[in-house]
Amino acid sequence: MKMKMLAIAAALSMAAGSASAITITNTNGTLPFSGFDWAQGGTAYTVGFTGASSSTFDLGYFAVATALVLNGVNYVPSGLDTIPDGAPGPVFPIVPYTGTGYDYTIVATLNESVVSCGSTSCTFDVTGGTFDIYYDTTSSANAGAGSNGTGFTNGVKIISGTVNPLTGQTFDTVNGSNVTTLTGLVTYTNLAYVNPALGGTTFTSTLQIGKAQTSYTNPGGFGGSTWGAIQTSPADLVFQADGNQSFSPVPEPASLALLGVGLFAMGWTVRRTRNRG
Repeated sequence: MKMKMLAIAAALSMAAGSASAITITNTNGTLPFSGFDWAQGGTAYTVGFTGASSSTFDLGYFAVATALVLNGVNYVPSGLDTIPDGAPGPVFPIVPYTGTGYDYTIVATLNESVVSCGSTSCTFDVTGGTFDIYYDTTSSANAGAGSNGTGFTNGVKIISGTVNPLTGQTFDTVNGSNVTTLTGLVTYTNLAYVNPALGGTTFTSTLQIGKAQTSYTNPGGFGGSTWGAIQTSPADLVFQADGNQSFSPVPEPASLALLGVGLFAMGWTVRRTRNRG
């Protein structure tokens, strides 16, 4: 009986999930979608970082998408411009393309607090943050050397959200790297481009600095301003940032009701069985 009830619960859960499959729409059609693979050569930078215990600072981040993700598998749709050089194309596939190229960009800010900084590592807490994702048919994002990171907020905002707090994160200052997985809440979904409305998100990022950086070009700034104009301390840092982000939809009322009825029936059946015994 227990196995039968578990099978029913699994079937109800799958039915609820299938009713909430996510799609993303661009100039080339509507595609299945569950997240983005953000560029390995993205950029993160600190503002107000001193390294002093109990001090606070912000970590900015921006990147273009190099692929869409469907249930953990990356794919590159036709027309996606994966090279942030400020101009449309080359687009995937690398052949003459007759459609309209586009890019997806993310701009995020994490609010952080230093727990401690020693000779080999820094420990910090993420206290919150925000992120915005844009869809741009002009493919204007530019992260080339000396570009000062322009074009990342162009286009149409399609997703926005907040970042949940996370304590006890560590950056290895010897090897110059850190891996963090964050969760968040989607507060805005542009239903003209993404359906259904999104509820939650998970973001895994890798930060690399110095000798740990690989094939990275420092754009020199963000939003048209140089790092010197953005940052507030000589200790502020610029990192190579790689990220992967997934989303979950807001459960549909009908799906929740179906799952609720199934769970209620399971509970009633179990109680009935116990009473008979």
